Amino acid sequence: MADWIESEKCQFCGKQAKQYAFAAFVCESEECVDKAREERGGPGGHMKAKMQKQNLVNFEEEAKKKGKK
Repeated sequence: MADWIESEKCQFCGKQAKQYAFAAFVCESEECVDKAREERGGPGGHMKAKMQKQNLVNFEEEAKKKGKK
Protein backbone atom coordinates (compact mmCIF):
# COMPACT_ATOMS: atom_id res chain seq x y z
CA MET A 1 0.00 0.00 0.00
CA ALA A 2 1.27 3.46 -0.85
CA ASP A 3 2.33 5.59 2.11
CA TRP A 4 0.08 8.48 1.15
CA ILE A 5 -3.02 6.26 1.21
CA GLU A 6 -2.40 4.86 4.71
CA SER A 7 -3.84 7.92 6.43
CA GLU A 8 -7.04 7.98 4.35
CA LYS A 9 -10.38 6.27 4.92
CA CYS A 10 -12.77 4.86 2.31
CA GLN A 11 -15.12 7.65 1.27
CA PHE A 12 -18.08 5.25 1.20
CA CYS A 13 -17.78 2.89 4.17
CA GLY A 14 -15.09 4.47 6.36
CA LYS A 15 -12.71 1.47 6.37
CA GLN A 16 -8.98 1.89 5.73
CA ALA A 17 -8.46 3.03 2.13
CA LYS A 18 -6.38 0.63 0.05
CA GLN A 19 -6.51 2.39 -3.29
CA TYR A 20 -7.34 5.62 -5.07
CA ALA A 21 -9.78 4.95 -7.90
CA PHE A 22 -12.14 7.18 -9.86
CA ALA A 23 -10.97 10.24 -7.90
CA ALA A 24 -11.92 8.66 -4.56
CA PHE A 25 -10.16 6.88 -1.73
CA VAL A 26 -11.72 3.41 -1.51
CA CYS A 27 -11.20 0.18 0.41
CA GLU A 28 -10.90 -3.20 -1.29
CA SER A 29 -14.66 -3.71 -1.42
CA GLU A 30 -16.01 -4.09 -4.94
CA GLU A 31 -19.17 -2.30 -3.83
CA CYS A 32 -17.22 0.80 -2.78
CA VAL A 33 -15.20 0.80 -6.01
CA ASP A 34 -18.48 0.56 -7.97
CA LYS A 35 -19.91 3.48 -6.00
CA ALA A 36 -16.82 5.55 -6.79
CA ARG A 37 -17.15 4.66 -10.48
CA GLU A 38 -20.83 5.63 -10.55
CA GLU A 39 -20.18 8.89 -8.71
CA ARG A 40 -17.41 9.80 -11.16
CA GLY A 41 -19.42 8.80 -14.22
CA GLY A 42 -17.51 5.65 -15.16
CA PRO A 43 -14.33 5.40 -17.19
CA GLY A 44 -13.83 8.73 -18.91
CA GLY A 45 -16.59 10.24 -16.80
CA HIS A 46 -14.70 13.46 -16.24
CA MET A 47 -14.45 13.92 -20.02
CA LYS A 48 -18.12 13.01 -20.51
CA ALA A 49 -19.09 15.64 -17.93
CA LYS A 50 -16.84 18.18 -19.61
CA MET A 51 -18.44 17.50 -23.01
CA GLN A 52 -21.97 17.68 -21.58
CA LYS A 53 -21.17 21.01 -19.95
CA GLN A 54 -19.62 22.29 -23.15
CA ASN A 55 -22.66 21.21 -25.17
CA LEU A 56 -25.00 22.84 -22.65
CA VAL A 57 -23.07 26.10 -22.80
CA ASN A 58 -23.09 26.07 -26.60
CA PHE A 59 -26.85 25.41 -26.61
CA GLU A 60 -27.47 28.29 -24.22
CA GLU A 61 -25.30 30.62 -26.30
CA GLU A 62 -27.18 29.67 -29.47
CA ALA A 63 -30.51 30.31 -27.74
CA LYS A 64 -29.31 33.74 -26.64
CA LYS A 65 -28.16 34.59 -30.16
CA LYS A 66 -31.54 33.59 -31.60
CA GLY A 67 -33.33 35.69 -29.00
CA LYS A 68 -31.30 38.80 -29.85
CA LYS A 69 -32.15 38.71 -33.57
